[in-house]
Amino acid sequence: MSLFQLSAITEPVKSTLGLEHAILQSLLNWAKAQKNDPLDNNQDKQGWWGGEFVQGVGCRDWTLARSKRTVDTLNRAKRHTEQALQWLIDKKVATAIEVTAYFEGEKLIRIMNVTLKDGTTQQVTI
Repeated sequence: MSLFQLSAITEPVKSTLGLEHAILQSLLNWAKAQKNDPLDNNQDKQGWWGGEFVQGVGCRDWTLARSKRTVDTLNRAKRHTEQALQWLIDKKVATAIEVTAYFEGEKLIRIMNVTLKDGTTQQVTI
């Protein structure tokens, strides 16, 4: 995925650009931490201001910021991504989302293969 495009805001989520924008919004906004997330005792549970109005948009990847590059961290990142994108299935935009996560140097890379209602698949890499 390249740089953000302002026109993506008005694109329908069923279009290629609209779906990429929806995925970016879902993954780059911070979701509130859950009870089982590894946080320091005094650490804020975060979340983004719009989370009060738009349910289901946000990802807990920020809780992995201090994690080591391990298989467990990759599994948690994959699970966070799947949870953040579940709304696409719930809203019947997609029928399935397959997530692959790996480290490239210090960077976490995620590949999402989204199967749309019409049976086509779109791949988005972040």
